[in-house]
Amino acid sequence: MTKAKPFIKWVGGKNQLIEQLEAQLPADFGNWDNVTYIEPFVGGGAMLFYMLQRC
Repeated sequence: MTKAKPFIKWVGGKNQLIEQLEAQLPADFGNWDNVTYIEPFVGGGAMLFYMLQRC
């Protein structure tokens, strides 16, 4: 399976911050049902793609 990555290189992108951002997620986040993810300034989508692949 091909790993999804941000679709554009974005100044201020979160790709380098993924480890720090992941540490802020609840430990059982992958087990939650009916979660709505909202990121108003998605930029390149680094965190979105990371979360979709992890959960």
